[in-house]
Amino acid sequence: MIDLAKLPPMQRYIVENLVEHPTDIASVTARKFGVTRQAVNRHLRALVEQGALVAAGETRSRTYEFAVLGRKDVTLPNGPSLQEDEVWKDNVAPLLTWVPTNVRDICHYGVTEIVNNAKDHSGSPTVGVSTTVTLGDINVLVTDEGIGIFRKIKDACGLEDERHAIFELVKGKLTTDPARHTGEGIFFASRMFDAFDILSGSLYLSHSGRGPELLLDRSQPTAGTHVGMRISPLSSRTTAEVFDRYATDRDDYAFSRTHVVVALARSAGDEKLVSRSQARRVLARLDRFKEIVLDFRGIDTIGPAFADEIFRVFQNEHPEITFTPVGMADDVARMIRRARSATPPSA
Repeated sequence: MIDLAKLPPMQRYIVENLVEHPTDIASVTARKFGVTRQAVNRHLRALVEQGALVAAGETRSRTYEFAVLGRKDVTLPNGPSLQEDEVWKDNVAPLLTWVPTNVRDICHYGVTEIVNNAKDHSGSPTVGVSTTVTLGDINVLVTDEGIGIFRKIKDACGLEDERHAIFELVKGKLTTDPARHTGEGIFFASRMFDAFDILSGSLYLSHSGRGPELLLDRSQPTAGTHVGMRISPLSSRTTAEVFDRYATDRDDYAFSRTHVVVALARSAGDEKLVSRSQARRVLARLDRFKEIVLDFRGIDTIGPAFADEIFRVFQNEHPEITFTPVGMADDVARMIRRARSATPPSA
């Protein structure tokens, strides 16, 4: 098996860029390192000979893709005997013995948290775990045939629709069973992996390091819940740095910081955020945190009542909480400044 710690810089670059350049990876790499295509081809041949890549075609028309280094699909009966650590140990960990500890720890966290959620919350008769490993990516898919995570949250929390359930889920600290769960698992797992996707019913939620959560409607509903997790074996991310990113020293390093994508508060994709009731939807349960990043990317404008409810009314009621708005369009920034500078009418 390839020793990732000893992977030459050119081969590492090839691995990191192959998905985007399957047909011209040799020329792209040659330009990057200022060498000939022949020099790059020697490294490509080495990766093929080690079983990491598969080549197709001849000479300049040759294309490359990652070889599958390991794969396992299991469907397990759900019930008290289903133990998430055993699922990890028997079905996923053996495929990752060559992976660096930091990446293996992230996979361990994600698999055990999501399997446990499916076990305790889905009501599904079975839980499926499918793992595919290449030098470029580790992909794990956890599936169930239950009620569906978004519907479960909607019903348990008395929310209007499943979009609101998604919004509450991505804030963190949400659980329908507080006696057995902290509500932290999905929040942290979604931020540890390079990509983290949830498909349930007609909604698809995607989180990646490239931007805020993406919510899409699907015309064909999916039964149960499908959770996909993907990470590169070359990732330098650690579980500790993700935990620390959402902890504050003033709260004894507990989970007290969150990142809220405001666009997810909309009931429909084009809904305007203008009212106090919409602002209260954003603010629901945020009093459990000490530091809150409000991400306004994708929002062109907000109404004065919406801004006032968050940045004056709620802030005055909770002076210990720090709001940091980011990704603001000019109109949004103007409304926030207006709300923060406003003074309440005298009695």
